[in-house]
Amino acid sequence: MIYLDYAANTPVEKEVLKTFVETTTKFIANPNSSHPLGKEAFEAIESSSNKIAEYFNIEKESIIYTSGSTESNNLVIKGIAERNKDLGKHIIISPIEHSSIIAPCNYLASLGYEISILSLTKEGSIDLEELKNTIREDTILVSICYVDSELGTIQPIKEIGKILKEYPNCSFHTDATQAIGKINVDFKNVDFVTFAPHKFYGLNGFGVLLNINNKKINPIIQGGKSTTIYRSGTPVTANIVSLEKSLSIALSNLNERYLYISNLNNYLRSELSVFSNIHINTPKNSIPNTINISFINLDAKKIIKKLEEKEIYLSTTSACSLGNTPSKSVMAITNNLELAKNSIRISISHLTKIEDLEIFINELKKIYEGELGYENN
Repeated sequence: MIYLDYAANTPVEKEVLKTFVETTTKFIANPNSSHPLGKEAFEAIESSSNKIAEYFNIEKESIIYTSGSTESNNLVIKGIAERNKDLGKHIIISPIEHSSIIAPCNYLASLGYEISILSLTKEGSIDLEELKNTIREDTILVSICYVDSELGTIQPIKEIGKILKEYPNCSFHTDATQAIGKINVDFKNVDFVTFAPHKFYGLNGFGVLLNINNKKINPIIQGGKSTTIYRSGTPVTANIVSLEKSLSIALSNLNERYLYISNLNNYLRSELSVFSNIHINTPKNSIPNTINISFINLDAKKIIKKLEEKEIYLSTTSACSLGNTPSKSVMAITNNLELAKNSIRISISHLTKIEDLEIFINELKKIYEGELGYENN
């Protein structure tokens, strides 16, 4: 079995899983309880939260624990919109945002909010001049992903933040779900950051929203006591402790893994460029973990099915995208519907072996030369 879909989900690190089991076994009480067992669980959360805050050079109180990046994105978009509706109803996003950004923006549009979608340059980045021309005094939020989930392009987050400094009523949010644990990140000029540990070998069903500057937002989940006023619900001690463990492992190995994956990326690009019917969509100024390609005059779904028969697994688009829809990211960067309809995402990891990629390339050649009737030149 060859897994090439790490952008969708990563396997849990053994040490992270061990930490989760040990924490679950040790701390059985509700961390909100006032008795000694509850206080022990609360202290474990506090200790891990302090470490997480140190990783990002923020205050512990800035951390909002959620059920995943989807909830985090909904919380910041709806929370900012509701809180600041008297200041304005204009929001700016990019065309390559995750569905959990686009869907709440569509919901807000139905309530009378105006959503502006920026275009991309040929390099896959938003146009900073266009951003300057689009932002207004009534703009209350700009949400631009740090790394695109389908192409792997890196957005100029630092430069965007500098532009937005001139607009005090506008918050800046970045969905960094595909960035943290893969590249070095800089949140100096950012107000809100979304991420989830299942993208860097942590647990599923858990997420984070960093409210770096402690801005006021309206919660979307009301209820009992939690670690923050912005999201109710009993804190899960083991999730938080395990999150810190997965972050610790990912960040301490980041540079070594980046170099290894970059070498794999170079190999893939070199091999794929030989295929006459393959167009590489991912620009070179992207994370090495992701290569998005399109098939010219070939059905990507058929090719993926043939690869699955050989136990090689990858995706056509983001796992959260609607089925049978063209890749919005490929469409945004190529403006070519056929390329967008027949694209696949190859996402690799430090767990990927060069032998895995050699097998993948060889099987792809067989599909071209035999089963689909195309000869690779």
